[in-house]
Amino acid sequence: MKYTARVDYETLRKDYSTIIGWGAGLEFQKYYDHGIFRFDHMVDGEGRNVGRTINGIMVQDVEKIISYRNCDSLLVVIYPNIENEILLQVSQLLPRADTVAARLLDVEDRKKTYSTGGEDIIMLDYIQSRYSDFSYIDIGVCHPVVRNNTFLFYENGFTRGVLVEPNMEMCSMAAEYRPLNKIINAGASPTSAAEELIYYYDSMHPGLNTFLRHVAISRGMEANFRKIPVVDINSIIAENFETYPNVLDIDTEGLDFDLLSHLDFDKYPIDLVGTEASAGSRIQWLMTAKGYRLLEVTGENEIYVRR
Repeated sequence: MKYTARVDYETLRKDYSTIIGWGAGLEFQKYYDHGIFRFDHMVDGEGRNVGRTINGIMVQDVEKIISYRNCDSLLVVIYPNIENEILLQVSQLLPRADTVAARLLDVEDRKKTYSTGGEDIIMLDYIQSRYSDFSYIDIGVCHPVVRNNTFLFYENGFTRGVLVEPNMEMCSMAAEYRPLNKIINAGASPTSAAEELIYYYDSMHPGLNTFLRHVAISRGMEANFRKIPVVDINSIIAENFETYPNVLDIDTEGLDFDLLSHLDFDKYPIDLVGTEASAGSRIQWLMTAKGYRLLEVTGENEIYVRR
């Protein structure tokens, strides 16, 4: 069984005799606390952190858990966003295990956020103060839960969302976790002319995938690419909303400025826009010129609201 909604951790601790964490990268390093979660084992499928004690627990090689192969009361908690790759490994090594994404573990007194820096809480608080219901579009979804800025909307019952993502595997996961959202397996284009663009990808780090060659080169991804269908951002809004979404969250690894420049804000005066902070002052200048003010800057994102 795979959990696809938030679940109480203490209940899981009672229900399963053994809990194993999987993936000792940055997500685990930032969010795991052994005093709270008390996992029985922590493994690293890539082997990079094997032998290290991180946040109070020793990281082990996957071979250390093979003895649990026939265990009927086993839960694997997945930290990275490469969930499908890990699920494949789990199915081969621990075929009876249940799985859950780490971000879905509900712990008392911990803020319920799925974003990297609490962006979802900021956006939800702002838009809920103005609307009893709202719609949204998430461009560049990647994982539909882990480090995602709109899953908190969905979890709170706001399901009128459109998810735009060029990675087919991430779209299939979005259909599992967010069946009431509309999912578009394509890229958003900053021009009305293009029907396809070159998409550079890293299967082990999908959050870094990009349409920009110079970004791909800087990340050593230029050898892995394929053509992906793309749709004009204005057309996506026109075809999927009666008027326009209340919230736009955009994370496209380098294309945010171009997409926002092409977006027809006169026709679609979106209330709140979340974007990457990596474009520097260009986006701040653009959004100010379009009639927006900067509401908040987090570690990775800027949030703008219409004046």
